Amino acid sequence: MSFLWVTFDDAKLNANALPTEKKRFLYLDKNGETLKGGDYVTIDKISKHIQNAFIAIEDKRFYTHNGIDQKRLIGAAINNIKTKSFSQGGSTISNQLIKNTHLDGEKTFKRKLKEAKITLELEKNYSKEQILEMYLNVIYFGKGIYGVKNACEILYHKSPMDVSPVEAASLAATVANPSKFSAIKDYNQNLQRTRLVLSLMHSEKYLTDAEYVNAIDGNIIINYSNSDSNCVDFYVKSTYFEAKQILSDKSVSVFKAPYQVYTYFDPIIQMAITEAMQSYENKAQKEIIVADNKSREIVAYASTDPATFDLKRQPGSLLKPFLYAKAIDLGKLLPDSPVLDQEIEINGYKPNNYGKDYAGWITARDALSNSKNTVAVKLLYDLGVDTAINTLQNTGIKLSDKDKTLSLALGGTTYGSSMSELVEGYLTLANQGKHAKTAFIEKIVDANGKIVYQNPMEEAQVFSPEAAYLTTDMLKTAAQSGTAKQLRYLPYEIAAKTGTVAATCGNSDAWCAAYTSIHTFVCRFSGIERSMDDSVTGGNLPTKTIRSAMKNVYKDHLPVDIDRPATLKMATIDKTIKETFHKLVPYKNCGFGVEESIYITKNYQFDAVDPEVLLLGGLKTQTVEDFLCVTFTPFDGVDYEVYLNGKRCQKQNDLYFAEKDRFPIAKLQILCKKNGAMLWKTTRLISLF
Repeated sequence: MSFLWVTFDDAKLNANALPTEKKRFLYLDKNGETLKGGDYVTIDKISKHIQNAFIAIEDKRFYTHNGIDQKRLIGAAINNIKTKSFSQGGSTISNQLIKNTHLDGEKTFKRKLKEAKITLELEKNYSKEQILEMYLNVIYFGKGIYGVKNACEILYHKSPMDVSPVEAASLAATVANPSKFSAIKDYNQNLQRTRLVLSLMHSEKYLTDAEYVNAIDGNIIINYSNSDSNCVDFYVKSTYFEAKQILSDKSVSVFKAPYQVYTYFDPIIQMAITEAMQSYENKAQKEIIVADNKSREIVAYASTDPATFDLKRQPGSLLKPFLYAKAIDLGKLLPDSPVLDQEIEINGYKPNNYGKDYAGWITARDALSNSKNTVAVKLLYDLGVDTAINTLQNTGIKLSDKDKTLSLALGGTTYGSSMSELVEGYLTLANQGKHAKTAFIEKIVDANGKIVYQNPMEEAQVFSPEAAYLTTDMLKTAAQSGTAKQLRYLPYEIAAKTGTVAATCGNSDAWCAAYTSIHTFVCRFSGIERSMDDSVTGGNLPTKTIRSAMKNVYKDHLPVDIDRPATLKMATIDKTIKETFHKLVPYKNCGFGVEESIYITKNYQFDAVDPEVLLLGGLKTQTVEDFLCVTFTPFDGVDYEVYLNGKRCQKQNDLYFAEKDRFPIAKLQILCKKNGAMLWKTTRLISLF
């Protein structure tokens, strides 16, 4: 194994990352109150039944190997070759501790080698009792429950010292796959595996014959209810990951543990989102996160399966608003800009709208609020993929070089996006285009009162305030009459965007991101093991969940309206030209129809339009014998009347003609009408000879 030390010199044991009692964190909420969760329990306060149950099922040679169980590795390899499944990994308890505290979830051979190297170092520096103690304090039991102390208190209402053999075996049966073996999730599956654990405990002499017989016939009484939902522990676990990252470069000798971790946790909002998430029961995995707009603090975070902390999933249409914001910022677009929603093909790529529904000419506001795919793809193509990727990454949404495709406009990315990335992105829009990293932690203080870390809150302007607000204004339309219209019942301004990711059968993911003047919310429903029903769309359950959460959060105080930048200007355009000719034209330049006031940015370039060119393209007059002939290219939907010296000309096909008068100069008038209303009238003197 010595080659591991050379090959992966960067893979080193980090004492700060290990959850020892000596380095225990004390978590405080925004009010300075101690957070329940994150409790550490020492090995002498953990029942031998629990210790033995985990060793029996997870690592029976735990006390004799050096962190790498070669017999188990060989057995796993042989089984993988036989079954061609490569499902067994031969991990020891020491391996699992390192995997949970030092490495990401990537399943590669390189990561396994790093894990092996750090595991060997762990075994050299810590006793078996210390390793088992740390392991039992970090493992996940489902439903947001981390650590054996929390598991015993929440599931059995007992301390870890007081559990019975069958209860201990049930805990050990869970951790291999909490989504499958948890007694909360599937009692029968857990019971079947619990009996396997008891059998192994008996064969390893951890239980006498009498104890085994008594335990194997015993029932597992679970006292858990939804009101016991341990989402506080999930927030604490999320905070732990952030603290671990912050302290990863700190020297242990510089600061003294335990650390006081001051978080932004808001217990009232946490309760609100937990209740909202529990209001819509189905088999999907659910997450919801809330951040404070002003400080970028993550104030609440709940999930039905926090083992997938910061899981990346395809974000769908949640990426579209950032493309619109960039186009507005570059002076290419306004909410009132006419755009054409129709079937397209660009370089072989043929995006479809949901339900293959195409609206023809609509405004950019309608295209975004109704999430038109074809318009978003054309917008991305016009911006350029590199510009789009840079824009998204500048808001905190991570991408790779593999994402340089037009499907990026529809959220088709290689690795997907996490909840924390998306809330960071939408916070950028909610803060008039200013980006800053989101955070769980305000500061960390060591045992001597020395500040180890203070959140720097560094901001960078990604979009102009005008572009961010105009995008927000379009998203307010989405919350009133677009895909997020489930929010229209709430009596305050909300900007929102939904996203739905289709699978082969049903939908794989459904999203909603929404913000008020105070908070930003992101909610996700995902089908992890199997796709969700077609009915689970972004505009359905995720939006309803956020609606329920907002009702609870704002029941005592309503948000004020979202601020509009004082620098945002208004201009008067010709609405008739916009609707008839699909161009934005200042009324003072060539207005001939209905006036309309719209918001504009200072760098927006209006369309250069001559109404006569639009309505009377290629206008020509010529005399043929005793007749004057007038020709032009007519505009669809416009009615024309042509007069020569006040006498209406006759029409044949696209030719207008009238007899010449004896005078050499005549007055030609052309009237352009739509639905009986005058659009444009031109008058000119022409020569008849």
